[in-house]
Formats: sequence, structure tokens, C-alpha cells
Amino acid sequence: RRSHRQQLDCAVDRTSRIMSPRSGFKYVYIPADDTCPMEELSMEIPEGREMECLLDVLKDHFRNAKTVGTANEQKAIFKKQLEEHSGKTIDDNLMDIAAKMQMVQPVALLPGGKATNWEHINCYVDDRGISKGLPRNIRACGIANECGASSDIVGDAFIARIIDDEERFERHDFTLSEVSSSAPWVKRAFELNLAKHQNSGDMKEQLRAMTNMNTAADALDLQDDLPEPGPPPGAIEEGVTHPYQWTQDGEDLVVTVPNLPAETGKGDVRCDIKTKHLHLECDKAPDGERVIIDGALELCFEVIPDESSWSILANKDGTKRIEVTMTKGKDMRWPCLTRTKSAPETK
Repeated sequence: RRSHRQQLDCAVDRTSRIMSPRSGFKYVYIPADDTCPMEELSMEIPEGREMECLLDVLKDHFRNAKTVGTANEQKAIFKKQLEEHSGKTIDDNLMDIAAKMQMVQPVALLPGGKATNWEHINCYVDDRGISKGLPRNIRACGIANECGASSDIVGDAFIARIIDDEERFERHDFTLSEVSSSAPWVKRAFELNLAKHQNSGDMKEQLRAMTNMNTAADALDLQDDLPEPGPPPGAIEEGVTHPYQWTQDGEDLVVTVPNLPAETGKGDVRCDIKTKHLHLECDKAPDGERVIIDGALELCFEVIPDESSWSILANKDGTKRIEVTMTKGKDMRWPCLTRTKSAPETK
């Protein structure tokens, strides 16, 4: 992670950055009002302003957007947020200055690094959207969830692509056709965010095992950044009773549909196992639960269909159960069965 000094250097030292010869780029506008269509916008890059040009335009957009509540009400909410975040009382004079500032908050969808050749895809939002009372942006939240980077996005949002390895900075096109859950970059983002989440969780577990965990975490500058291990935000469907259970053991995944009627036969079941999808349906399941797993949902990772199978087994009480056994494409722990609307793993 960059130190504060490095962040300042990056912000002010433009002479060491290699800028792109590109004259313009495309980006996508996602209005908070879901009755308004998303738009693909274009921007010419002013000479010497490649880093700042988009942020300048977005600041103006957010500054002029409709808000809810009076200026004093918004300032009170903003002050409360700042004080909760900092743990300090904010002076009224400083609040007057802060309230007049308009900043843009980036939400990292595709985290840049060596794995992506330093490609970053960010969603840009109003950093004061909550204090302004802006509505939740359902479409932008959905895209963030698909990327495994769940965030409660409020107000209008913009998505753009950059290449940034701290020496080279380039703005590249991000088009409307790429705003899709099936887009390759979304799948890559999900995998990277999931791996980052798991790796951080594993490291925290190791630190917990050490006597001086807090000292070690502070020394590594990890204390505030380590999330609890588990599935990425938005993957598990909470508050819902799912008609199936799932477990994993090494390279095997087992999905079980328990307590089906005794007369359930193979002709009542439709099970289609594909590399990235599982469709499971049973005519003998209760009304409203016949589609047990919708094949439109994408599995967390890939499976090997030729090494996967399903069967109907008898329970001791005379009822039946369906068991689907799938072989993972890679022997790694799955935090969820499907990338969205997944039941939690049965422990």
C-alpha cells in the first residue's frame, strides 16, 4: 500500500509520469434514476490534464446535482460522518471549508496490478452522496456486486478505465457494451476481488494465532485493512430459506436437495451441469421451489462437467433426496456456490 508521502508525491509530481498520446476516451454514465438510460460519453483530453480531466467534469456534475434537505441539514450529516470516521470533534470553521469542497470517490471494481497489466476499472461517485440524501443507485450497486466489490452506491455513478503503474498513466475507453455481468472484465474482477478477500482473511487468521497479533498487524500496517474471511459481499442471499444445501471436501462439491416425496424418480429431475452453470429442477418439489438452482446463475468458479454426476437416494424415513456431486476445476475453497443468490455453505 502506498504511504501518505508516496500519495502526495503521486499527486503533485507529474514530471515523472508518462502520459498517453491519446486525444480522448469513452466512459459510461449510470444515472441514479433507473428510469433514465445509461449513456456512453466521450471526452477530449485537454493538454496536460489527462489525470484531472475526468475528475474536473465529475466534480461539476456532482456539485450541480439535485440534493435532499437544506444545506445546514446536509452539513450536519456530513459533520457526523467525518467525526465518526476520524474519532475527533470537527471545528465549525473547518466544517464550513469542508462543506464547500466537492470531491469524487472512486470505487475499485477491477483492482489494478500485475495480474491485470495495471488496468484499473473504477466507479466514480459523489463522496458526499449520503449527506446529500441521494437515492441508492440500484444499477451501479448491481455491477459492483457482480464484481465482488459490493458497495452501497448512492447518486449518479460513472465508470471509466485507466492504466496506471505509478510511472505510466493512460485513460482508455470504457464502453456501454461492457456494462454486462457476462463481460470478461467483470468475471476477472470477481476472481481478483475474491482472491484478495480470501488472502487477507488467511493472513488475519495467521496473525490471530500469534501472541502479539495487534503489534504484528500494526507493524505490517494491516490492522484496518483486513476483512473477516468469508464470501464476497452480495454473494450470499441472506434471510432466505433455500431448497438446497451444499458442502465441499477438497476438489468435490456436493449439492443436496433433502426431503423430497418418496415417489420422486429420475424422470422428475432435470439436472444440467456446465462448466460455469448448474440448472437443477424437480417436479416433485413444493410449488414455487421446483427450480432449485437457476441455470442463469453463474457458479463461483468452474467445474468439470464430465467428472460430475447426480443421483436420487432414499432417506431412512422413506423420503428421497437429490445429490449432485461436481468436481472443481481447481482445488480451492469456494466461499459461495453461485456468485449471487447463493445459500451459505452447510457446516
